[in-house]
Amino acid sequence: MSKRKDRKIILIAQCLVNPYCRVHLLGQNFPLSHELMDYLMGERVGVIQYPCPETTAMGLMRNPQGRQQYDNIFFRQHCKELLKIPMLMVREFIKNRYRLTCFIGLENSPTCGIHWGKHKVNKYMTESPNPVDTPDPNDPILMGIMAEILSEELGRENVTVPFLEFPTKEEVGSPRRNAFWNNLKRAVQPEMYVDES
Repeated sequence: MSKRKDRKIILIAQCLVNPYCRVHLLGQNFPLSHELMDYLMGERVGVIQYPCPETTAMGLMRNPQGRQQYDNIFFRQHCKELLKIPMLMVREFIKNRYRLTCFIGLENSPTCGIHWGKHKVNKYMTESPNPVDTPDPNDPILMGIMAEILSEELGRENVTVPFLEFPTKEEVGSPRRNAFWNNLKRAVQPEMYVDES
């Protein structure tokens, strides 16, 4: 399929375009965002982002928290409100024969992460943003609150796309970072990857 015929869009968390939205624990890694946006623009992928739910609910001076603290009816309703316009845009693009390639969330984000496992407990006996050092493979893996709601919204539209996590703390060339880029390229350029099985 030619680039002209394969018109592509992607849905991403806002902090991947604006790292200032991230809570300080995750760091404001502009080079990684630059690398991501350069790739997407180079492949002519239109970007739809939703406002950061943590920033819009708690501001920039918020403390790092775990998923547990965000898992309440008020924050979930806030996330649903924030997704209304981006989901309208997704529907409009799909209606006009654009292809939604994937969603990219943020690794270890309690709201926009895809694989939130067991985390340490802080001094208040609530979940901290720090993962346990040696996770048990039997521990449940949950999506972040916003990612979970987004998955439900896309499901209502019968839209199935890969959910990827941007590895903010991984070094260049690390296995997890390489895996992210391989998965992203497969989603954006499926014609370049033929199933060899």
